[in-house]
Amino acid sequence: MKASKSAFLIVSLCVAFYMQTAHAQPPMFNKCQMCHGKMLQGKKKNPAIVGMSYEKILASLTSEVPKKMKRISNKLTEVQKIELSRYISKLEETNESR
Repeated sequence: MKASKSAFLIVSLCVAFYMQTAHAQPPMFNKCQMCHGKMLQGKKKNPAIVGMSYEKILASLTSEVPKKMKRISNKLTEVQKIELSRYISKLEETNESR
């Protein structure tokens, strides 16, 4: 009985932690905002990226990097690129960009 209560408690804590961090901004997100605007709607010569697909954002950070983004892209790890792409591609769906 104690083992099942402990297991339930551990699972509950893990789910609670995941729910708190699932929608947290990735650490390098502010770098995106500096050039693409606070809501990623575009800024001067930089295009809007809110509403773009995960695949297109990831490509712009990995294989099809625009010249202006190469310096920033080179500083990101592969995991950070994936996290940023996933987060940005979901912004419009969750209305966080509005």
